[in-house]
Amino acid sequence: MLIDHSIFVMGSSKKIGLLKNKKSILLTNAYAVNNGDLALVISLYEELSLRGYRVSIATFYYEFLKKYYPHIPFVRELTDYNLGIEATVVKKVFAAINFFFNKDYNRHDVFIASPGGYVNSFYSLKRCFLGLDLAKKRAKKTAIYSQSIGPLNAKDKERLTRSSQFIDVIMVRDDYSNLCISSIPCRSKIFQTRDAAFMLTPRTAKTDPNNKTVAVSVREWKHENRDMAHYERMIQSFCEIVLNQGYHIEFISTCQGVEHYRDDSEVALKISQQLKEKSPAYAPQLTVNTAYHTYYTLADRLNTRYAFTIGTRLHMCILSLINGTPAFNISYEIKGSECYAYLGLENYSVDFNESIESALEKFKNFVLYHKSIQASLPDKLLTIHTEAKRDLDAFLKEMDL
Repeated sequence: MLIDHSIFVMGSSKKIGLLKNKKSILLTNAYAVNNGDLALVISLYEELSLRGYRVSIATFYYEFLKKYYPHIPFVRELTDYNLGIEATVVKKVFAAINFFFNKDYNRHDVFIASPGGYVNSFYSLKRCFLGLDLAKKRAKKTAIYSQSIGPLNAKDKERLTRSSQFIDVIMVRDDYSNLCISSIPCRSKIFQTRDAAFMLTPRTAKTDPNNKTVAVSVREWKHENRDMAHYERMIQSFCEIVLNQGYHIEFISTCQGVEHYRDDSEVALKISQQLKEKSPAYAPQLTVNTAYHTYYTLADRLNTRYAFTIGTRLHMCILSLINGTPAFNISYEIKGSECYAYLGLENYSVDFNESIESALEKFKNFVLYHKSIQASLPDKLLTIHTEAKRDLDAFLKEMDL
């Protein structure tokens, strides 16, 4: 079972005694409305809490998340407000004023940017470092934990170099990220770890051995001139293989069912319709799940409901693996292939625009051997889990916490 978060509520005298001499930590810049991102911050939150630190999570979509997770100590991220103006300078001024007056935010001793994959030129780096910059100017300890770095354009390399003076330690989560950050004159101390989600305790799957349902996670991705039409054909080809073997498919993702946030079910509906048009006989075997699922309900589904997962979202794959269900990865960014390489599962990861012939060869082998892959997961994941927790201890020592 997942850890019961109620044990972290500071109610017992034992817990209060444990916390007395520990630092207060704020995990910043979380988009916890995305279940992949939430898995990352929950893993770090739980491990830090178990070590006796007082931990809060600064997130966007604060109002939505408090409704579904009242037991988690969320605080509103500095710019999680509709200011009516998108200008960066306005947001910077607002964030600085908010930081100064907002005791829920500024009272912490240590500021750690949430794990994830947002330090690249696909997203805006301007907002990523705001909280850390402001915290360091008030002599707080700062860090970035288990983050993918890159690709970075020239402007963002300069921005990261400039911001690194405000960041004590940066933990990168794969070889490519280490190479990227090593290519700039970074002033932070750099260390390499694994994806933070692997600190979550691995579970043995409770799925019926004869289960014939497959989870499929899709998404839109057009950066780097990626070809969505090619990707959709690849997914259709994978789906046809499992449908023709009598499996049912449920399209489901870590990002869906939230108003004003990206919704992967829109791509799923399109691909499902294309499959039905190609063969109406597929219709009874196809379901598109469009509902929002909490992190806990999604984890339980992945633990009990599917024979295997086909995942484009990296953390759909990682959550599936952690919950005992084998996952085939479509890597839309290099972070997917990097992760599967250190897991020793590189033969079951394909590029977003890999040739369909090559991708199908790998996928057919995955389907053929998915039960033996599943049998290998406990040992594989326990090793990574142990390494990830050891890396956290090393990080805390480096931060003098």
